[in-house]
Amino acid sequence: MTKCSLGLGDSYIEGKWDSANIDKVIFRILSSGIYQKIGFVYDLFREMKSRAINLQNREGSKKVITKHYDLPVEIYAAFLDPYFQYTCAFFEGTSDLEQAQINKMDLICQKLELKKGDRVMDVGGGWGGLAQFMADNYVVKPVVVTLSNEQANYIRKTHGEKIEVWLCDYRDIPNRLVEQFDAVSAVGVLEHVGHKNYRTFMEIISQSLKNGGRFLLHTLYTLSSKPKQNPWVDKHIFPNSELPPFEFIKSSTQSFFKMVAGSQGFQELTSHYNPTLIAWNNSLNRAIESGNVKMPEMMHRKFQYYFLSYAGAFQAEYLRVGQFLYEKKPQP
Repeated sequence: MTKCSLGLGDSYIEGKWDSANIDKVIFRILSSGIYQKIGFVYDLFREMKSRAINLQNREGSKKVITKHYDLPVEIYAAFLDPYFQYTCAFFEGTSDLEQAQINKMDLICQKLELKKGDRVMDVGGGWGGLAQFMADNYVVKPVVVTLSNEQANYIRKTHGEKIEVWLCDYRDIPNRLVEQFDAVSAVGVLEHVGHKNYRTFMEIISQSLKNGGRFLLHTLYTLSSKPKQNPWVDKHIFPNSELPPFEFIKSSTQSFFKMVAGSQGFQELTSHYNPTLIAWNNSLNRAIESGNVKMPEMMHRKFQYYFLSYAGAFQAEYLRVGQFLYEKKPQP
């Protein structure tokens, strides 16, 4: 199985096959059920490995930073929107990526019920786009927690004192706390935390949040009973990451938070990720074709395969994404 999955992606990167419709190829493979029938081989190997080793310990957590997030910011500028949002957009009432990302950020801010002067922590806040949106539109005082030097330097250079940056592992957040936050967001982070660390992560978020404060978790997830990951993605894009099972998310949060009642408590966004990925792929292609961005062909093909294979997986609902909204339970 490992050779099949890795071979399909690697052979595309090497130019051994081509397709303008990689997303449809992956959709058909996943829809047929073939991958699921043989995928247990890799899943079993990864499960045994994760039992023996905490893949997302402090050292393991740095691998995805070195491999992916510390790439030059110019690469990401080639396909992301002006706010540098590298997670699923919200295409409600629009087909434009920039507006869809604004929709997503505004949705998060509304769910968190932000008000002027609030202190907000954005864990794994990337290049600071969501924090910038919060500061500009909701007049809050944001802190971005990131493990990436490239991202931290970009935020400091671009946003100055408007956004405070904590360059640290999430496990070091308690050492930096002076006072608790009014709200916390974590967008596209749980995939890099690892199931062995979910409870620790949630406990730290709880410690950082005022009683009754809101916590928004935006994450990929799986309906499987165990964490999953594709071996090609693990090798080339997000080392040591994994898809959190829906039930694992629920069990890790229940000691510290209560889910907000009604439709806000959980919102399914799976249908919005396919157009997000297609837009990223089209933007990157245009940037390279125009000469605005220089990128080795194999790197370009790697991004293409990542975007379009993920798009196919979301079309087949093999991958899912949603927003979970919580309030902190009263703590002594």
